Amino acid sequence: MGGEIRTERSGPSVTLTISQPARRNALTVAMWQDLAAHVLDLAGDDELRCIVIRGGTAEAFSAGADISEFHTSRSTHEQVVRFHEEYVGGCLSAIAECPVPIVAAIQGACFGGGLEIAVACDLRIASRDARFGAPVGRIGFPLALGETEGLFRLVGPSVTAELLIEGRLFDAPTACAKGLVSRVVEVADFEGAIAETVGNICASGIQAARSHKRQIQRLMRDAAPVTYAERMEVYSFAESQEYKHGVQAFLTKALTRNGK
Repeated sequence: MGGEIRTERSGPSVTLTISQPARRNALTVAMWQDLAAHVLDLAGDDELRCIVIRGGTAEAFSAGADISEFHTSRSTHEQVVRFHEEYVGGCLSAIAECPVPIVAAIQGACFGGGLEIAVACDLRIASRDARFGAPVGRIGFPLALGETEGLFRLVGPSVTAELLIEGRLFDAPTACAKGLVSRVVEVADFEGAIAETVGNICASGIQAARSHKRQIQRLMRDAAPVTYAERMEVYSFAESQEYKHGVQAFLTKALTRNGK
């Protein structure tokens, strides 16, 4: 039986689970397409505050693309181009460009395409038993340039070279020290840490969180100085009801705390 992308909504957040336990949650072509479709659909939900992407088992976030499909989906030049540009690239773009903040909840193996998905997310929370790598060169092919780009922007040339040219595998503390993950938590604390992270994101205003995501993406994508027009665009929050309600709630709370 093939894998699937499971969805579960809990209030203002949605969890997308990469599930193919028999293959360490490796992604089939259909799963790449389904994950992209789910993210694109959720991108249009103006009330959604957070998306979590995780693996279906504690053994793996995802071991990458399902190698059982190599002969049917990646055996010719045309198939390779379509696989990387349409299936994988389309999915990673959907994640990176989604206005909703996305958290990668990483346990176990996070390799190849799984690592690429995690890199495309905004926050990466790793269990101490997580492992990271993309030793695709040992199989005889390079990472696609569009996929290397996201990794390079996150960790720079030296760490990218370690992962791709040397084929090194990182444990969670090493990945954190190199900037690949946001933080590492103990295995027993993992679920609580994910819930806390989601709660923290949901405590922010929806538009404020989405603006912060856009700002970070802009600064990672383009080394050019921020323009006057770009700065002015951010100030549009001053006319929003979220801003007015948030300020009023903060002032009311402060006055109550001070006994006034």
